[in-house]
Amino acid sequence: MKKIKLPTIVIFIILIGGIISLDISRRYLSGEFETNKSTLEFLYSSEKAGWLESVVSEFEKEWKNNNSGKNINVIMTPIGTGKGTLQVANTGSKPTVWSPASRFWLPILNRLWRTNNDADIVDIQSPSLVISPTIIATWKSFQEENNITGFEDLRRLAITDSSFTFAHTDPFESNSGFSGVIMAASVAAGKNPEELNLDDLAKDDVQQWMRELESAAIQYGSSTGFLAKLMASGGPSKLKAALIYENLVVEKNNELKDEKLVAVYPVEGTLLNDHPYAILDAPWVTEKDKQLAEDFLGFLLKTDIQTQAIEYGFRPSVNLVSSDLLDEKFSEEAGVRKSLDGLKIYSVEKMSGEILERIPDLWTATRSRSLGSEGDAIPKLEPKDFIMPVVLGVIILMMLFSPFINKFRRYYS
Repeated sequence: MKKIKLPTIVIFIILIGGIISLDISRRYLSGEFETNKSTLEFLYSSEKAGWLESVVSEFEKEWKNNNSGKNINVIMTPIGTGKGTLQVANTGSKPTVWSPASRFWLPILNRLWRTNNDADIVDIQSPSLVISPTIIATWKSFQEENNITGFEDLRRLAITDSSFTFAHTDPFESNSGFSGVIMAASVAAGKNPEELNLDDLAKDDVQQWMRELESAAIQYGSSTGFLAKLMASGGPSKLKAALIYENLVVEKNNELKDEKLVAVYPVEGTLLNDHPYAILDAPWVTEKDKQLAEDFLGFLLKTDIQTQAIEYGFRPSVNLVSSDLLDEKFSEEAGVRKSLDGLKIYSVEKMSGEILERIPDLWTATRSRSLGSEGDAIPKLEPKDFIMPVVLGVIILMMLFSPFINKFRRYYS
Protein backbone atom coordinates (compact mmCIF):
# COMPACT_ATOMS: atom_id res chain seq x y z
CA MET A 1 0.00 0.00 0.00
CA LYS A 2 1.38 3.36 -1.05
CA LYS A 3 2.00 5.82 1.80
CA ILE A 4 0.35 9.25 1.60
CA LYS A 5 2.87 12.03 2.09
CA LEU A 6 1.37 15.15 3.67
CA PRO A 7 2.71 18.50 2.53
CA THR A 8 4.82 20.33 5.09
CA ILE A 9 2.35 23.22 5.23
CA VAL A 10 -0.47 20.85 6.23
CA ILE A 11 1.62 19.34 9.03
CA PHE A 12 2.50 22.86 10.21
CA ILE A 13 -1.19 23.91 10.27
CA ILE A 14 -2.17 20.77 12.23
CA LEU A 15 0.61 21.43 14.72
CA ILE A 16 -0.39 25.08 15.26
CA GLY A 17 -4.06 24.10 15.54
CA GLY A 18 -3.22 21.53 18.21
CA ILE A 19 -1.27 24.10 20.24
CA ILE A 20 -4.14 26.60 20.04
CA SER A 21 -6.66 23.93 21.09
CA LEU A 22 -4.57 22.96 24.11
CA ASP A 23 -4.24 26.61 25.19
CA ILE A 24 -8.00 27.18 24.87
CA SER A 25 -8.64 24.04 26.94
CA ARG A 26 -6.18 25.22 29.60
CA ARG A 27 -7.77 28.65 29.82
CA TYR A 28 -11.26 27.16 30.01
CA LEU A 29 -10.34 24.73 32.79
CA SER A 30 -8.61 27.50 34.77
CA GLY A 31 -11.76 29.63 34.63
CA GLU A 32 -10.10 32.37 32.59
CA PHE A 33 -13.19 32.73 30.39
CA GLU A 34 -15.47 33.28 33.38
CA THR A 35 -16.57 36.91 33.28
CA ASN A 36 -17.70 36.85 36.90
CA LYS A 37 -14.43 35.52 38.34
CA SER A 38 -11.88 37.73 40.11
CA THR A 39 -8.28 36.89 40.91
CA LEU A 40 -6.07 38.07 43.77
CA GLU A 41 -2.36 37.29 43.63
CA PHE A 42 -0.88 36.98 47.10
CA LEU A 43 2.87 36.46 47.67
CA TYR A 44 3.77 35.67 51.27
CA SER A 45 6.59 34.38 53.45
CA SER A 46 6.44 30.62 53.84
CA GLU A 47 6.45 30.62 57.68
CA LYS A 48 2.70 31.28 57.76
CA ALA A 49 1.75 28.91 54.94
CA GLY A 50 -0.05 26.44 57.19
CA TRP A 51 -2.40 29.05 58.63
CA LEU A 52 -3.12 30.88 55.36
CA GLU A 53 -3.72 27.74 53.33
CA SER A 54 -6.14 26.48 55.98
CA VAL A 55 -8.40 29.56 55.72
CA VAL A 56 -8.22 30.71 52.08
CA SER A 57 -11.04 28.47 50.83
CA GLU A 58 -13.28 29.85 53.58
CA PHE A 59 -12.56 33.37 52.33
CA GLU A 60 -13.36 32.44 48.74
CA LYS A 61 -16.74 31.01 49.80
CA GLU A 62 -17.53 33.98 52.02
CA TRP A 63 -16.57 36.47 49.30
CA LYS A 64 -18.80 34.67 46.78
CA ASN A 65 -21.77 34.86 49.15
CA ASN A 66 -21.17 38.57 49.70
CA ASN A 67 -20.79 39.37 45.99
CA SER A 68 -23.92 37.99 44.32
CA GLY A 69 -22.43 34.61 43.49
CA LYS A 70 -19.31 35.93 41.77
CA ASN A 71 -16.20 33.82 42.18
CA ILE A 72 -12.76 34.78 43.44
CA ASN A 73 -9.53 32.83 43.18
CA VAL A 74 -6.72 33.73 45.58
CA ILE A 75 -3.45 32.65 44.02
CA MET A 76 -1.28 31.87 47.05
CA THR A 77 2.50 31.73 46.51
CA PRO A 78 4.76 31.03 49.52
CA ILE A 79 8.41 32.09 49.24
CA GLY A 80 11.40 32.99 51.38
CA THR A 81 11.28 36.59 52.55
CA GLY A 82 14.59 37.65 51.04
CA LYS A 83 13.89 36.02 47.70
CA GLY A 84 10.35 37.38 47.60
CA THR A 85 11.53 40.94 48.25
CA LEU A 86 14.03 40.73 45.40
CA GLN A 87 11.49 39.22 43.02
CA VAL A 88 8.99 42.03 43.63
CA ALA A 89 11.71 44.68 43.32
CA ASN A 90 12.88 43.20 40.00
CA THR A 91 9.29 42.53 38.79
CA GLY A 92 10.08 38.84 38.63
CA SER A 93 6.84 38.44 40.60
CA LYS A 94 3.86 40.76 40.14
CA PRO A 95 1.47 40.12 43.03
CA THR A 96 -1.11 42.51 44.40
CA VAL A 97 0.00 41.84 47.99
CA TRP A 98 3.43 41.04 49.41
CA SER A 99 3.57 39.83 53.01
CA PRO A 100 7.16 39.35 54.23
CA ALA A 101 7.86 37.94 57.68
CA SER A 102 9.05 41.25 59.12
CA ARG A 103 8.43 44.94 58.64
CA PHE A 104 12.09 45.84 58.12
CA TRP A 105 11.94 44.33 54.62
CA LEU A 106 9.56 47.07 53.48
CA PRO A 107 12.11 49.94 53.44
CA ILE A 108 14.54 47.56 51.72
CA LEU A 109 11.95 46.90 49.02
CA ASN A 110 11.24 50.62 48.64
CA ARG A 111 14.97 51.37 48.32
CA LEU A 112 15.42 48.68 45.65
CA TRP A 113 12.27 49.77 43.81
CA ARG A 114 13.34 53.41 43.72
CA THR A 115 16.45 52.58 41.70
CA ASN A 116 14.18 52.41 38.63
CA ASN A 117 11.04 54.20 39.84
CA ASP A 118 10.08 57.58 41.26
CA ALA A 119 7.86 56.51 44.19
CA ASP A 120 7.72 53.87 46.91
CA ILE A 121 5.98 50.59 46.14
CA VAL A 122 4.78 49.82 49.69
CA ASP A 123 3.60 51.67 52.76
CA ILE A 124 5.98 50.88 55.63
CA GLN A 125 3.02 51.35 58.00
CA SER A 126 1.13 48.44 56.41
CA PRO A 127 -0.99 46.48 58.93
CA SER A 128 0.27 43.30 60.57
CA LEU A 129 -1.29 39.87 60.15
CA VAL A 130 0.25 37.84 62.98
CA ILE A 131 3.22 38.11 65.36
CA SER A 132 6.10 35.76 66.18
CA PRO A 133 9.26 37.09 67.89
CA THR A 134 12.75 35.97 66.90
CA ILE A 135 14.05 34.21 70.00
CA ILE A 136 16.98 32.13 71.22
CA ALA A 137 15.82 28.53 71.29
CA THR A 138 17.76 26.33 73.66
CA TRP A 139 17.20 23.27 75.81
CA LYS A 140 15.51 23.81 79.15
CA SER A 141 18.25 22.03 81.14
CA PHE A 142 21.02 23.86 79.24
CA GLN A 143 19.35 27.22 79.86
CA GLU A 144 19.08 26.53 83.59
CA GLU A 145 22.69 25.31 83.84
CA ASN A 146 24.13 28.31 82.00
CA ASN A 147 21.62 31.05 82.90
CA ILE A 148 21.16 32.10 79.29
CA THR A 149 19.30 35.41 79.15
CA GLY A 150 20.52 36.96 75.90
CA PHE A 151 23.22 37.42 73.28
CA GLU A 152 25.99 38.29 75.74
CA ASP A 153 25.54 34.85 77.29
CA LEU A 154 25.77 33.18 73.88
CA ARG A 155 29.01 35.03 73.15
CA ARG A 156 30.39 34.06 76.59
CA LEU A 157 29.69 30.39 75.90
CA ALA A 158 31.16 30.63 72.40
CA ILE A 159 34.42 31.90 73.93
CA THR A 160 34.65 29.68 77.02
CA ASP A 161 32.88 26.41 76.14
CA SER A 162 34.37 24.42 73.26
CA SER A 163 31.34 22.10 73.22
CA PHE A 164 28.88 24.96 72.71
CA THR A 165 27.13 24.87 69.33
CA PHE A 166 25.06 27.65 67.82
CA ALA A 167 23.16 28.28 64.58
CA HIS A 168 21.01 30.67 62.62
CA THR A 169 19.95 30.93 59.01
CA ASP A 170 21.69 32.86 56.24
CA PRO A 171 20.57 36.52 56.56
CA PHE A 172 20.75 36.96 52.79
CA GLU A 173 18.10 34.26 52.33
CA SER A 174 16.10 33.99 55.52
CA ASN A 175 14.23 36.49 57.67
CA SER A 176 15.10 34.81 60.98
CA GLY A 177 18.80 35.01 60.16
CA PHE A 178 18.42 38.64 59.12
CA SER A 179 16.55 39.61 62.29
CA GLY A 180 19.02 37.64 64.42
CA VAL A 181 21.99 39.47 62.93
CA ILE A 182 20.27 42.83 63.47
CA MET A 183 19.75 41.94 67.13
CA ALA A 184 23.34 40.69 67.54
CA ALA A 185 24.79 43.78 65.83
CA SER A 186 22.76 46.02 68.13
CA VAL A 187 24.15 44.26 71.20
CA ALA A 188 27.70 44.40 69.80
CA ALA A 189 27.39 48.16 69.17
CA GLY A 190 25.52 48.84 72.42
CA LYS A 191 22.72 50.57 70.52
CA ASN A 192 19.13 50.05 69.53
CA PRO A 193 18.71 49.01 65.86
CA GLU A 194 17.34 52.42 64.84
CA GLU A 195 20.52 54.08 66.19
CA LEU A 196 22.93 51.97 64.13
CA ASN A 197 24.96 53.69 61.43
CA LEU A 198 27.52 52.59 58.86
CA ASP A 199 30.44 53.54 61.15
CA ASP A 200 29.13 51.14 63.81
CA LEU A 201 29.15 48.24 61.36
CA ALA A 202 32.76 48.98 60.41
CA LYS A 203 34.15 49.24 63.96
CA ASP A 204 36.78 46.66 64.89
CA ASP A 205 35.30 45.94 68.32
CA VAL A 206 31.82 45.39 66.84
CA GLN A 207 33.17 43.00 64.23
CA GLN A 208 35.30 41.21 66.82
CA TRP A 209 32.24 40.75 69.07
CA MET A 210 30.29 39.30 66.14
CA ARG A 211 33.21 37.09 65.12
CA GLU A 212 33.42 35.61 68.61
CA LEU A 213 29.69 34.81 68.65
CA GLU A 214 29.74 33.32 65.16
CA SER A 215 32.76 31.13 65.99
CA ALA A 216 30.38 28.60 67.60
CA ALA A 217 28.09 28.39 64.53
CA ILE A 218 27.65 24.98 62.91
CA GLN A 219 24.79 25.78 60.52
CA TYR A 220 23.85 28.60 58.12
CA GLY A 221 20.93 27.19 56.15
CA SER A 222 18.17 28.95 54.25
CA SER A 223 15.16 27.51 56.11
CA THR A 224 14.21 28.38 59.68
CA GLY A 225 11.82 25.43 59.76
CA PHE A 226 14.61 23.05 58.77
CA LEU A 227 16.88 24.51 61.44
CA ALA A 228 14.22 23.92 64.12
CA LYS A 229 13.74 20.38 62.82
CA LEU A 230 17.49 19.76 62.95
CA MET A 231 17.63 20.99 66.53
CA ALA A 232 14.69 18.86 67.65
CA SER A 233 15.86 15.70 65.89
CA GLY A 234 19.52 16.00 66.88
CA GLY A 235 18.92 16.87 70.51
CA PRO A 236 21.23 18.81 72.85
CA SER A 237 24.33 16.96 71.62
CA LYS A 238 23.81 18.31 68.10
CA LEU A 239 22.81 21.91 68.68
CA LYS A 240 22.73 23.84 71.95
CA ALA A 241 21.13 27.10 70.78
CA ALA A 242 19.60 28.59 67.65
CA LEU A 243 17.92 31.81 66.53
CA ILE A 244 14.46 30.82 65.31
CA TYR A 245 10.82 31.89 65.66
CA GLU A 246 8.79 31.52 68.85
CA ASN A 247 6.08 29.56 67.03
CA LEU A 248 8.61 26.84 66.14
CA VAL A 249 9.35 26.22 69.83
CA VAL A 250 5.63 25.65 70.40
CA GLU A 251 5.49 23.36 67.36
CA LYS A 252 8.56 21.27 68.23
CA ASN A 253 7.67 20.88 71.91
CA ASN A 254 4.47 19.18 70.78
CA GLU A 255 6.66 16.55 69.12
CA LEU A 256 9.42 16.14 71.73
CA LYS A 257 8.95 13.45 74.36
CA ASP A 258 11.79 13.96 76.81
CA GLU A 259 14.01 17.05 76.74
CA LYS A 260 12.05 20.19 75.90
CA LEU A 261 13.00 23.43 74.20
CA VAL A 262 12.59 26.83 75.79
CA ALA A 263 12.36 30.24 74.14
CA VAL A 264 14.74 32.84 75.56
CA TYR A 265 13.67 36.40 74.81
CA PRO A 266 16.98 38.31 74.78
CA VAL A 267 17.20 40.70 77.70
CA GLU A 268 18.99 43.17 75.43
CA GLY A 269 15.91 43.34 73.20
CA THR A 270 14.01 41.27 70.66
CA LEU A 271 12.39 41.82 67.28
CA LEU A 272 8.78 41.03 66.55
CA ASN A 273 8.18 39.45 63.17
CA ASP A 274 4.83 41.06 62.51
CA HIS A 275 4.12 39.81 58.97
CA PRO A 276 2.95 43.08 57.36
CA TYR A 277 0.26 42.93 54.68
CA ALA A 278 1.56 45.32 52.01
CA ILE A 279 -0.71 46.16 49.08
CA LEU A 280 1.63 47.14 46.27
CA ASP A 281 1.49 50.53 44.57
CA ALA A 282 2.72 49.13 41.26
CA PRO A 283 1.73 49.59 37.59
CA TRP A 284 0.19 46.12 37.41
CA VAL A 285 -2.08 46.64 40.45
CA THR A 286 -5.49 48.08 39.55
CA GLU A 287 -8.03 49.74 41.84
CA LYS A 288 -10.11 46.57 41.61
CA ASP A 289 -7.07 44.53 42.73
CA LYS A 290 -6.59 46.84 45.71
CA GLN A 291 -10.23 46.43 46.75
CA LEU A 292 -9.93 42.64 46.57
CA ALA A 293 -6.80 42.88 48.70
CA GLU A 294 -8.64 44.99 51.26
CA ASP A 295 -11.42 42.38 51.34
CA PHE A 296 -8.91 39.60 52.04
CA LEU A 297 -7.18 41.69 54.73
CA GLY A 298 -10.48 42.30 56.51
CA PHE A 299 -11.14 38.56 56.47
CA LEU A 300 -7.69 37.66 57.85
CA LEU A 301 -8.09 40.09 60.75
CA LYS A 302 -11.43 38.65 61.86
CA THR A 303 -11.38 37.27 65.39
CA ASP A 304 -12.14 33.67 64.42
CA ILE A 305 -9.49 33.65 61.68
CA GLN A 306 -6.91 35.16 64.03
CA THR A 307 -7.82 32.49 66.56
CA GLN A 308 -7.00 29.83 63.97
CA ALA A 309 -3.52 31.37 63.61
CA ILE A 310 -2.91 30.55 67.28
CA GLU A 311 -3.16 26.86 66.36
CA TYR A 312 0.02 27.35 64.33
CA GLY A 313 1.90 29.06 67.17
CA PHE A 314 1.38 32.66 66.05
CA ARG A 315 0.26 35.45 68.32
CA PRO A 316 -2.74 37.34 66.92
CA SER A 317 -2.23 40.89 65.67
CA VAL A 318 -5.64 41.94 67.01
CA ASN A 319 -6.69 41.97 70.64
CA LEU A 320 -8.67 38.90 71.63
CA VAL A 321 -10.77 39.58 74.72
CA SER A 322 -10.49 35.99 75.90
CA SER A 323 -9.09 32.86 74.37
CA ASP A 324 -8.53 29.53 76.11
CA LEU A 325 -6.46 28.50 73.10
CA LEU A 326 -4.16 31.49 73.63
CA ASP A 327 -3.56 30.43 77.24
CA GLU A 328 -2.93 26.85 76.13
CA LYS A 329 -0.48 27.60 73.32
CA PHE A 330 1.50 30.31 75.10
CA SER A 331 2.54 28.96 78.45
CA GLU A 332 5.57 27.76 80.38
CA GLU A 333 4.61 24.18 79.52
CA ALA A 334 4.83 25.07 75.82
CA GLY A 335 8.27 26.59 76.38
CA VAL A 336 7.24 30.20 75.74
CA ARG A 337 5.97 33.24 77.60
CA LYS A 338 2.26 33.72 78.12
CA SER A 339 2.55 37.44 77.42
CA LEU A 340 5.11 39.69 75.75
CA ASP A 341 4.38 42.44 78.29
CA GLY A 342 7.53 43.65 80.01
CA LEU A 343 9.89 42.62 77.22
CA LYS A 344 12.20 45.11 75.56
CA ILE A 345 10.96 45.18 71.97
CA TYR A 346 13.22 46.71 69.37
CA SER A 347 11.72 49.11 66.84
CA VAL A 348 12.98 49.08 63.25
CA GLU A 349 10.53 51.50 61.63
CA LYS A 350 13.13 54.28 61.43
CA MET A 351 16.00 52.11 60.19
CA SER A 352 17.10 53.25 56.76
CA GLY A 353 17.10 50.91 53.80
CA GLU A 354 20.84 51.56 53.41
CA ILE A 355 21.69 50.32 56.92
CA LEU A 356 19.39 47.32 56.54
CA GLU A 357 21.04 46.35 53.26
CA ARG A 358 24.48 46.45 54.90
CA ILE A 359 23.59 44.31 57.93
CA PRO A 360 24.13 40.99 56.04
CA ASP A 361 27.52 42.32 54.89
CA LEU A 362 28.56 42.54 58.54
CA TRP A 363 27.70 38.86 58.91
CA THR A 364 29.69 38.02 55.76
CA ALA A 365 32.75 39.67 57.30
CA THR A 366 32.40 37.87 60.66
CA ARG A 367 30.75 34.52 59.89
CA SER A 368 32.36 31.21 60.83
CA ARG A 369 34.94 30.20 58.23
CA SER A 370 34.60 26.51 59.09
CA LEU A 371 31.29 26.35 57.22
CA GLY A 372 30.74 25.89 53.49
CA SER A 373 28.86 28.18 51.16
CA GLU A 374 25.62 26.31 51.88
CA GLY A 375 26.02 26.91 55.60
CA ASP A 376 26.91 23.40 56.72
CA ALA A 377 30.15 22.28 58.25
CA ILE A 378 32.69 21.48 55.51
CA PRO A 379 33.24 17.70 55.46
CA LYS A 380 36.79 16.34 55.45
CA LEU A 381 37.08 14.01 52.47
CA GLU A 382 39.39 11.00 52.44
CA PRO A 383 40.54 8.93 49.40
CA LYS A 384 37.92 6.25 50.13
CA ASP A 385 35.19 8.88 49.73
CA PHE A 386 36.03 9.17 46.02
CA ILE A 387 35.87 5.45 45.18
CA MET A 388 32.11 5.05 44.72
CA PRO A 389 31.60 8.28 42.72
CA VAL A 390 34.42 7.27 40.35
CA VAL A 391 33.04 3.73 39.87
CA LEU A 392 29.52 5.06 39.24
CA GLY A 393 30.89 7.61 36.81
CA VAL A 394 32.68 4.93 34.79
CA ILE A 395 29.55 2.74 34.66
CA ILE A 396 27.38 5.66 33.50
CA LEU A 397 29.88 6.59 30.79
CA MET A 398 30.02 2.97 29.54
CA MET A 399 26.20 2.85 29.34
CA LEU A 400 26.04 6.14 27.44
CA PHE A 401 28.69 5.16 24.90
CA SER A 402 27.77 1.45 24.54
CA PRO A 403 25.90 1.98 21.19
CA PHE A 404 28.98 3.62 19.68
CA ILE A 405 31.28 0.94 21.10
CA ASN A 406 29.14 -1.83 19.56
CA LYS A 407 29.12 -0.10 16.16
CA PHE A 408 32.89 0.27 16.35
CA ARG A 409 33.29 -3.44 17.12
CA ARG A 410 31.02 -4.51 14.26
CA TYR A 411 32.83 -2.24 11.82
CA TYR A 412 36.24 -3.72 12.60
CA SER A 413 35.18 -7.32 13.22
